[in-house]
Amino acid sequence: MNLETSFKRKVSYITGIVLLLFPLFYLGQPATSDTDGGRGGKLAQLRAENYLAQSNLGEIDPVSSTMQLATFGLRPIAVIVLWEKATRFQKMEDYDNVTATVNQISKLQPNFVSIWKFQAHNLAYNISVDFDNYRHRYQWVRRGIDFLMEGTQYNSQDAKLVQEVGAYTGSKIGGSDEKRQFRRLFSEDDPFHQRMENYGLEMDSQLVAGVDGKPDNWKVANRWYQKSEDVAKFSDGGIRGDWLMFYERKPQALIYYAISLEDEGYLDTNAQQAFATAHGGLVELGSLDILSKFTGTMLRLNQGAEFQRKLDDLRKEMDKLGSDVRSQQREKRFSELSKPHQEALNLAPELRTEYHKRMVQEATQMLFVSETDVANAMPEEVKEQALLLAAEAEAMAMKADAVSYMRSMINYDYWLRRCEMEQLDLAINARKTTAKADELFVAARLQPAREEYEKAWAMWTDIFEKYPTMITRDTGQNLMPSIGNYVELLSQFDEDVPEGFALQELVDLAEQELTALPESNIQFPSPANPDRIKGEVPSQDYLNN
Repeated sequence: MNLETSFKRKVSYITGIVLLLFPLFYLGQPATSDTDGGRGGKLAQLRAENYLAQSNLGEIDPVSSTMQLATFGLRPIAVIVLWEKATRFQKMEDYDNVTATVNQISKLQPNFVSIWKFQAHNLAYNISVDFDNYRHRYQWVRRGIDFLMEGTQYNSQDAKLVQEVGAYTGSKIGGSDEKRQFRRLFSEDDPFHQRMENYGLEMDSQLVAGVDGKPDNWKVANRWYQKSEDVAKFSDGGIRGDWLMFYERKPQALIYYAISLEDEGYLDTNAQQAFATAHGGLVELGSLDILSKFTGTMLRLNQGAEFQRKLDDLRKEMDKLGSDVRSQQREKRFSELSKPHQEALNLAPELRTEYHKRMVQEATQMLFVSETDVANAMPEEVKEQALLLAAEAEAMAMKADAVSYMRSMINYDYWLRRCEMEQLDLAINARKTTAKADELFVAARLQPAREEYEKAWAMWTDIFEKYPTMITRDTGQNLMPSIGNYVELLSQFDEDVPEGFALQELVDLAEQELTALPESNIQFPSPANPDRIKGEVPSQDYLNN
């Protein structure tokens, strides 16, 4: 009887399993590439109808679909187990099994973008540094980029993932400590170039060719960024509204290409042309319509002057309605300030302590008179007209400030001027002379080296007079090794750096470790303030009002 009961129980279990497989098959059958009957199960059809199917996201892999079906709904558990295995293999430094295990995970969840990003970073940044030989490190960086490219096949509508390929190709190869070696290895890596060709990049184009005619990592990165922008025309996948940072990557790669040429000794027309191309990329960026988080409208980086001009015209129209109203409101606000605030404002800037500076900042905020304030103080017969002008002026001021803030976020003005400056023959000659002086110093030819250094400092002085915004920590760090050589050279003559050294300001900036690039000078949330100071971005509550 027990045997009979046991047999019946087994039969019932098997029957139940078989019966459950039918709805599972009906619901979960994956879609195929068969155009006539490959719609898959009910869930696959629903995903397709709502543009969530794998066919909408990217390439369909039969192996991936089979693995998903084989897990019988236990895919999350399988993924957790595999992640645990991958972590254990990495601790054991068994990197081949790490790669194999994560590849399995990617097959189970090909449309989970984070997997591709995580493993690419793991390969290129974590595993690669465990090797001493730079050739081995390059191979793991290469694997990371290759893994990302594979991920774009399954997630072809994710513009940010496509952009990640460009970021790794540019920054990891061209920004590492061993960047010179990596850049050379990349330029000679024909099999890898073919891999990129297979993923849709034109690797035989002049658009990716460096000085030697071979693919340059930064110019290749620029093309990947272009590819990501092409995807973004049809999908904003992965961008999450951060359009400014998304679009700045393409011209940024061209800038870093030009800087790399200078660092590698191409102090000639090659560098000048590279900076000219980068400048063109920045100008192109300035003409793009980019969604502003502050105004909720599309703005261009090159519209700042236009908005400011319109704002000034609107203010002039308002002042015609009541010529003294604006100044009277300012005087009234000043009279309402506390005595300490007034004293701080009246104190000469060079005499202000930190306390006084804080008081001046507070006073500046309290002195602010909005366009609406001015309009409300107008005579009754023109108040209605003034309020209409004030509303238009404050909207225009908000746009002007939004553009200024966007430009400061990516240091747009700095890079425009930098690209202009680097195209000068004077800049090329200054770098050549500095390099020649360094060579003479290393060769212990001190007097000729001194003469060349002093020629170079005169050239750099002329450059900084023409482009004062180039006096930054970034430039200082670039010249500090040469300045250090010059200081050491003078000590050989028992001399100190002379009073009024032409580049002393640059030295001071480098020593103080100030920020590399100019900071924003925008004050929010008072967009119409013509004398605004550095402050906070507008709150969402303010923007919604």
